[in-house]
Amino acid sequence: MITRHQRNNILLVILYLFMQVPDVIHGHGRLMDPPSRNAMWRFGYPNPVNYNDNELFCGGYAVHWQQNNGKCGVCGDAHHLSQPRPHEAGGEFANGIIVRRYTVGEEIEVEIELTANHNGWFEMYICPNNDPSRVTTPECFASYPLYVSGTQNVRFEIPHDTGKKGIIRYTVTLPPYLTCSQCVVQWNYYTGNMWGTCENGTEAVGCGRPETFRNCADVSIVTSTGAIPPRFLYQNVIYELYSVAPKFSTAPFARPLRAQVCEPTAAYRYRQNMTNWCQVNCIRVPSNCPPGICHCLNTCDAIGDIADRPGADQYCLRRCMRYPSNCPTDRCNCY
Repeated sequence: MITRHQRNNILLVILYLFMQVPDVIHGHGRLMDPPSRNAMWRFGYPNPVNYNDNELFCGGYAVHWQQNNGKCGVCGDAHHLSQPRPHEAGGEFANGIIVRRYTVGEEIEVEIELTANHNGWFEMYICPNNDPSRVTTPECFASYPLYVSGTQNVRFEIPHDTGKKGIIRYTVTLPPYLTCSQCVVQWNYYTGNMWGTCENGTEAVGCGRPETFRNCADVSIVTSTGAIPPRFLYQNVIYELYSVAPKFSTAPFARPLRAQVCEPTAAYRYRQNMTNWCQVNCIRVPSNCPPGICHCLNTCDAIGDIADRPGADQYCLRRCMRYPSNCPTDRCNCY
């Protein structure tokens, strides 16, 4: 049992770290399989590009828990945004594109990419919507949990040996007898690094109100008695992301684009508009990223006065691995 004196000391340490490393609490991630509405462009689907597709976190911690009193859009948008919200039916990124076709009761592998890991757990649900123009409801999702395969538990704990970023795959089981022309899969990520009161009355890191991420993906489920339709492909469709880059077919690519931020090499760093040129041309499918002109960042390390402090690497990932970035170069080294 932690004494009051020990608890006060812990709180002082946490407060000090928060003051020294702003925004250290934030994790980041996205649902990659099935490809979510915010990230499907990384596979070549003709959906708008969202450079910060790993930031669907209910508007951020303060917006979620203070401004909106814990309410969040069903697909991760801030609840106070006017409808249609960007990632809900009728919004910019919700265009009814079916990205996966499954069979009834199938065990499916899901993939989550954590671009900044802050522990915690995932939960997944599915809603038989059958109308891309209709917004799914929390009640529908709650009726169809996607249990971790071999269990009756919807909660998947992030393994403790997961690094500061990483790709996590696990299997869930689709509900028996559920078919749909359009089902919406909902992924939830609840971070595990907030201080608060636990169920047993004690206080600890991981028991506070979590920062929450949500993504949605559109899939279909058919019966297992007939042939499975081919995976959804776009044919004879031309889509252009950038005026000076070549046009390309939008048939989905098997390997997704994972880069988050790309920037000019040292030889081109000070040329006008090169930062934007590299971002637009490298972060697209297919990529047009000349290695002698641009390079894409993979990770960040904390340096200087915050080096080796808990959460400092994640702080750098959050500040620097986004576009446009707000990267303190005296504290973060990204490469």
